Amino acid sequence: NKSFIDAGCGIGRNSYWPLKAGARSCFAFDFDHRTVSVAKENLKEFNNVKIEYLSIDNLKIKNQFDIAFSIGVIHHLLNPKLAVQNLYNSLKKDGTLIIWVYAKEGNEFYLFFLNIMRKITTKLPLSVTKYFSQIATMLLWFFLRFFSYNKYLKMIKTFSFRHLESIVFDQLFPSIANYWTKDQVLGLIDKLNVKNIKIIHKGNYTWTLICDKK
Repeated sequence: NKSFIDAGCGIGRNSYWPLKAGARSCFAFDFDHRTVSVAKENLKEFNNVKIEYLSIDNLKIKNQFDIAFSIGVIHHLLNPKLAVQNLYNSLKKDGTLIIWVYAKEGNEFYLFFLNIMRKITTKLPLSVTKYFSQIATMLLWFFLRFFSYNKYLKMIKTFSFRHLESIVFDQLFPSIANYWTKDQVLGLIDKLNVKNIKIIHKGNYTWTLICDKK
């Protein structure tokens, strides 16, 4: 029975489960007309959801929601603090803010190779990057067969090739993909009036930040 906002909803998968669990209402948005269209189709069974094409930088809603979350989006933004500020503003008093981002801790070995590839792929045409992603996914698939040395790698080892390819593409294509330390993640809320701060090193490869608005 809570109202929530899903910032950067993609195809709607992170809105689906809270709606299924009995959320009172949902406002989901993304800055891509294609994913907004798919999200509307995926969530059409719910009559308490509103889905819009919107940039988080232009979110102007104040004091309306019980929960505001953004999963896998903030670390791709040019101005992440503005995004977090806008989500905070959308919350009621005592509302909960939840952010999931890439962690630097636990990904050092991976980042060494990723940063080399991104120097190339972020400058390539989209079609070429897709082709590059397929090759990289093949290499990753074989790597996972023999070197699944942490919880995350063991998990994605079970994914289909197509699923792995979408993950690889998501890493190689965006012009911005930050991997933050714990202190940098906490720095996103250092100017906000919040309480009950929790930060979790999820799977030793991502950070989940949770806090409540005072």
